[in-house]
Amino acid sequence: MKKMVVANWKAYLSADRARQWCDVFAEVYRPRLDMDVVIAVPALFMESVAKWAQPIAGVSLAAQGVSSYPQGSYTGSTPAAWLRGLARYTLIGHRERRQYFRETTQDVARQVYESLVEDLHPIVCFGRDQIVTQAAAMASEELPKLIWAYTPETPATLEMARSEADITAVLPTVARATDNRPILYGGGVTVENASRLWSLPGLSGIMLGKACLDAAAFAGLVNRL
Repeated sequence: MKKMVVANWKAYLSADRARQWCDVFAEVYRPRLDMDVVIAVPALFMESVAKWAQPIAGVSLAAQGVSSYPQGSYTGSTPAAWLRGLARYTLIGHRERRQYFRETTQDVARQVYESLVEDLHPIVCFGRDQIVTQAAAMASEELPKLIWAYTPETPATLEMARSEADITAVLPTVARATDNRPILYGGGVTVENASRLWSLPGLSGIMLGKACLDAAAFAGLVNRL
């Protein structure tokens, strides 16, 4: 797998601001074929952003979440089948989804299953104390297909830069629990510290939240990595 940098828009951008972000990013970005640039966008914008991203080399989309259930009588859900052909990845189990929307370990496991059925690649987020139980909830045949993303457990620590020692201390536990699958890191990643975190041994990439909202700065970062 190529190293990956993920821009998670969360729920910060309106439709107009999302279009502006895409225009600015396209102007600054220099296509990189040695890494995967993944933009996690809300379901409402998925179709329009997918059309924009299609001709841009090295850029793909992730859904910010996916239903634990297939298509059917599940009002308000976004089934994985609706994302096929638009997104390449699904961002699952983010700390905010677990905390604010009360998603459980089993909810996350079902979302992984639904994603894989539709040939989407799950990026499974976890806190330091969640990785063992979350990995155990997956079917054995699913584990080789997953990407994992370590995100700190609380809102305060999520936006704080962690030391290299704090991050690397988690990696052996993750490697044992996940059979050495790729690991991303997202928590206090900024334009200033991203290059340092990018180069940490054992990490397969980074994920930015608020720091990706400035499209020019984010594109410039990708160009430098």
